[in-house]
Amino acid sequence: MKRKVVVAFFAILLGMGFSFLPIQSVKAESVTSGYFVDVSARSAEVYNSSGDALGKSEPENSCWVLGRTTTFDGKDYYQIGNDEYLSSSDSYMYRDRPEVIRVETDEDVPVYNHDFVESSCVALAPGTYWYSDRVITTPDGMPFVRVATDEYVGMWNVIQQSFTEK
Repeated sequence: MKRKVVVAFFAILLGMGFSFLPIQSVKAESVTSGYFVDVSARSAEVYNSSGDALGKSEPENSCWVLGRTTTFDGKDYYQIGNDEYLSSSDSYMYRDRPEVIRVETDEDVPVYNHDFVESSCVALAPGTYWYSDRVITTPDGMPFVRVATDEYVGMWNVIQQSFTEK
């Protein structure tokens, strides 16, 4: 009985102690909601908010939640941690968009990589269906949907058949 009273006393004391901890407010606009960063280089150097290399790197194809985007010396950097950024030269930004699409055109549709360079050996046939899980956009805002690893097609060439919300 005595032990239960002592445990209850410490539990109450501990609960009261947590109530005096400071509250930290976070601004909602400081986080870019729904965007992610994929490392496209073999090894991506990590930088701080001043643009200095931190001496560590992230592996190819690792994905990170995007905190915010900033620019150093005319180049975009993506925040992946507390004062940790990846260069847009080594990574790219995307948004999840799981859906089934159908090629709408009457001719083959060109396929591009994440840098928007057209592939000379791959194209999508007319009327075919594909599963797509993410969308990227050009600097001008043109959307491309992913149909395979690092293979994207212009969204204007396909129509959505079904959309799956995560």
